[in-house]
Amino acid sequence: MGKPTIRTFTRALVQVTVEVPCGSWGNGCELSQVYRQAAEGATGRLRRLLERDGISIVGVVSIKAVTTDTEATNNG
Repeated sequence: MGKPTIRTFTRALVQVTVEVPCGSWGNGCELSQVYRQAAEGATGRLRRLLERDGISIVGVVSIKAVTTDTEATNNG
């Protein structure tokens, strides 16, 4: 008598990290606004691209803001 054959069905879900360029903000813009708008912009762009294939966005893992001095002032 041979060993029984077990048939299985396997499904996989994979979470990936992507990097989405999200524009730039001008002088006087608070970082809280940059983080909020960048997260909304990135997830909105990805959602539109992915939802037709049944892919959903789980969450925002990290946001990096890069600031550059554009003007030097002497206040003293």
